[in-house]
Amino acid sequence: MNYNQDNTYNLIVKTVSGNATPEEISLLEEWANTSTDNRSIIDEFQKVWDHSENIITQSEIQRDKLILKESYLSYMSGRISSLLRYSVLYKLVAVLALPVALIIAWLLFRTPATNMPAGQTCEIASPKGHVSKCILPDGSKVWINTGSKLIYNTTLFNSGTREVHLEGEAYFEVTGDKERPFRVITENVDVEVTGTSFNLSSYTGSDVFEAVLAEGSVSLELKSAFRKLNLTPGQRMILDIKQSKIDIHPVDAEIYTSWRNGELLFKDATLNDLIAELERIYDIRFHLKPENLGNFRFRGMFSYNNNLIEALEKIKKTSGIDYYIEKKEVWLKSSN
Repeated sequence: MNYNQDNTYNLIVKTVSGNATPEEISLLEEWANTSTDNRSIIDEFQKVWDHSENIITQSEIQRDKLILKESYLSYMSGRISSLLRYSVLYKLVAVLALPVALIIAWLLFRTPATNMPAGQTCEIASPKGHVSKCILPDGSKVWINTGSKLIYNTTLFNSGTREVHLEGEAYFEVTGDKERPFRVITENVDVEVTGTSFNLSSYTGSDVFEAVLAEGSVSLELKSAFRKLNLTPGQRMILDIKQSKIDIHPVDAEIYTSWRNGELLFKDATLNDLIAELERIYDIRFHLKPENLGNFRFRGMFSYNNNLIEALEKIKKTSGIDYYIEKKEVWLKSSN
């Protein structure tokens, strides 16, 4: 294996966070055995993970990101920095509250994404079955749902342009700043707020865009229709992209934002709605026999901590719908 900076760095963060495969662990062990310095840098990264229960300020987060990067790059050039030993980066992981292997690697070493202005780009992604949380430089909090990612240009953001790009679903608690509006760019809709809490769902390839407002107000700009809409708290907007249809109606916002706590609440949802969420969590394909089974109405709660079998048994118990599994596909069928 070519042990360049990015490869080695990713191996380290994946291993210390428990996300590495046996092969990756073996590769890192081989690298660590080549020198005591290599082993030392791994030990320091392990401390970051093991001491992640504390809390720090946003300024400390920014400072320690630089400390970690300087420490690693200094190591790679043959000069091990002692800065990491005295940093409070331990606390960084707790504030961000998502797998170290993902957030630190992308936060520090991600190359600029396409369609983004020049400058340093930060990409934060949630793997299947996980919810990630991050704190942006302005103090705004973002929960990123499974299979989703958030991208922003750190240079622009820190200079006053509060703009992020979303692929998938995220819940935002935006720090108020009337002088600097906060913008979320998605494939079909751009969202602008000054300070509020809201949920957006914009998965790549999906025919539907959804927005739910919990607090404050949001302005939605529909790119294809050259139209702007405003939502008030407790409203949900659904955009049918193919048919260019818009539906705005009152909802219990908690139902559509409970996922940020690792839970899915369903009240009179269809089975089609349910399996769409389960496919994202478990990375598995569902089939219905007959297809109109998807119209079955469902009520209940699922936890991201449930395994697939537990979720399927809950469906069977509450609806009488049976199931069987073939490889990475689940078949649901009426038991009648």
